[in-house]
Amino acid sequence: MPLLRYLDVVLIVLAAPIMLLIGVSATGYAVGGGSWIVLRAIGVGIDRYAGAADARAEIGIRLGYMLCRLFALAIVVILVRQGSGKDAGLAALSVIVFAFTVQLAVGAVTRPRSR
Repeated sequence: MPLLRYLDVVLIVLAAPIMLLIGVSATGYAVGGGSWIVLRAIGVGIDRYAGAADARAEIGIRLGYMLCRLFALAIVVILVRQGSGKDAGLAALSVIVFAFTVQLAVGAVTRPRSR
């Protein structure tokens, strides 16, 4: 189910023309969506790397990535807001929050169940 695994990325790409037609800041949408997609791609590599490590190292690697991703996305929103204005910052924040929510929901639905 690769499409479901990357549903957040698919929705960002499919929603782009619609959002731009209704007047969302192109800069904010592009930077927010682009940064999310780049960090998701890095996350795939991190997951593969962490999967090969022992349990203690895996937890540390995944936690480190999650915190770095959080700070990177926050910095992106702040920089877009300062560089392109409130509307662009709000657009970037909205894209990131939407994508995070979709990724969280998909992860909750598709995660392995314990007995």
